[in-house]
Amino acid sequence: MEKLDKALEDVILEIKNSNDYLKCIELKKKMDNNKELTDLVEKVKKLQKKYVNSNYDSKIKEELDLVNSKLNDIPLYVMYLQYLEKVNGKIEFVKDSLNDYFYKLLNNDTSEN
Repeated sequence: MEKLDKALEDVILEIKNSNDYLKCIELKKKMDNNKELTDLVEKVKKLQKKYVNSNYDSKIKEELDLVNSKLNDIPLYVMYLQYLEKVNGKIEFVKDSLNDYFYKLLNNDTSEN
């Protein structure tokens, strides 16, 4: 079990030390210090809740789309999303690999893909 813990720890450290993850953290800090950006993010969150609670009112959807469009015009935000997508892709890859490994282990599947 210790070997497995060590291997998982190594994978986590590899992701946390990756350029994509470090850039994500750096950009997030910059975003947190950008009032316009944080206000827009908060507005999106509120509008998303309002949209769902309104049973998907088209007027609220239009407003939500407008605010999202403003957010997507901010290069810092767009760059953050790009790096976040890369990091999430790495995490998803690890998750899929572990699922595949345990599926084969538990189902005595020794075939190769």
